[in-house]
Amino acid sequence: MKVCLIDPPIAHEQIYGEWDLSALETYCPPLGLLSLAAWLRKHGHEPSVLDLSTLKWSVEDAATHVLKERPGLVGLSARTINISNAARLASLLKEGGYPGPVVVGGPHMTAVPVPTLERFASIDYGVVGEGELTLLELAERLGAGRALDDVPGVVCRDPAGAVRVNPARPLIQDLDELPLPAWDLLPDFPRAYPHSALETKRLPAASIMTSRGCPFHCTFCDSLVFGRSVRTHSAAYTLDMIRHLRKRYGIRDLMMLDDNFILRQERLFEICDTMIAERMGLKWYCMGHANLMTEPRLRRIREAGCWIIEMGIESGCDRVLKHIKKKTTKAEIAAAVARARAAGLKVKGNFIFGFPTETRESLEETIRFATGIGLSFFQQNYLTVWPGCEIALDAERYGRCERDWDRLAHQRITFVPHDLTEADLERASKDSFRRFYLRPPVMLEFAASMTSWRAIRTLLTGLATFVQTAFARKATRGTAGSS
Repeated sequence: MKVCLIDPPIAHEQIYGEWDLSALETYCPPLGLLSLAAWLRKHGHEPSVLDLSTLKWSVEDAATHVLKERPGLVGLSARTINISNAARLASLLKEGGYPGPVVVGGPHMTAVPVPTLERFASIDYGVVGEGELTLLELAERLGAGRALDDVPGVVCRDPAGAVRVNPARPLIQDLDELPLPAWDLLPDFPRAYPHSALETKRLPAASIMTSRGCPFHCTFCDSLVFGRSVRTHSAAYTLDMIRHLRKRYGIRDLMMLDDNFILRQERLFEICDTMIAERMGLKWYCMGHANLMTEPRLRRIREAGCWIIEMGIESGCDRVLKHIKKKTTKAEIAAAVARARAAGLKVKGNFIFGFPTETRESLEETIRFATGIGLSFFQQNYLTVWPGCEIALDAERYGRCERDWDRLAHQRITFVPHDLTEADLERASKDSFRRFYLRPPVMLEFAASMTSWRAIRTLLTGLATFVQTAFARKATRGTAGSS
């Protein structure tokens, strides 16, 4: 059966907000869809993948293509940020007479399946949780002319039109059963997916994910799709994936997108030792929790080619860190950054402004912390109360909260704690970027890292955006609670 898998587009302003860096054109392949496609192909189906953002296609373009190709099933992956585009595409298909089912999966559907099907009549079925086994069963049943309504992991409508959530499907325990992602289904891969020049050293580059699940319980994070139990590809599988990318696509730079690539030390060391022994010569990037950033791990990844590690620091106030269940303290974070720098790694710190119980004092404490612990890069977003995260259960207890799915985005102010105003949050944001990046040591480190024309272009574009935005007086973002 032909199955068309689609990643709906996301507007640039939803990604960047006021900090419009869209000219840099950086994209990550839709790894979830590539895994689904590889699994379907392994079982005899004919998948195709449409990444509308890199294709520069509108939903109208995608609808025209699907109506012409007439696949037996259409599957869309959506986050909250693009669920409306997914539903609009489904509507266009129905209006055009597409006879097959339109299935939507991904984080948003998993978090709020019933409200999503109630709101969007054009979506026939939802997939909750991991999609490989569920989508395959849907395709098999559809091909055999069997009913789809009782498939585990599916959300559907009963004969009366009421939305029903079927029993959950167990998670895949042995990820090595999955074939390698179907990168070959992406036109012009990897050229069509340039990574940020500030986070990659060389092109061509690629992103991979070698595990699913996160053991931590941060209240602002939605981990419903993959759960809290961490499942990993074996070191052997991971190395085969890397070898495949090097041999077939000439990949020279990797981004490890696992929530905590350094979690399991024995597996990590086997991967690193083999990369060193085989002289792969890759430069790569990964993410890690402060509590996992031990000296042995940091030294080993540096020896294997890692040059930067990203940390979700979130706040520089211990009270806030405790409230969001970060399971770490300022002292532990600062020590982890120091260990990473001592190992020869750059460190990118991610921060979120506007948590419940946030105050002007805690924001100032966070800015001072961010500028004082030796970070190489600073990234700041606003708290977004995504459907499915713990904070969403009682956000109004702590502040004014935007609940309109179409308005939620990390770079918009959509939650304002009771003790703050939107102006306070925007002022703190701009102040933090000015105070972090307009320091001589940081500026010198940036200048030293500009080793290619692409990196220089990135720096100049980012600098222009920084000047235009960080020193602007008036906000252009939406207001929490507005329509």
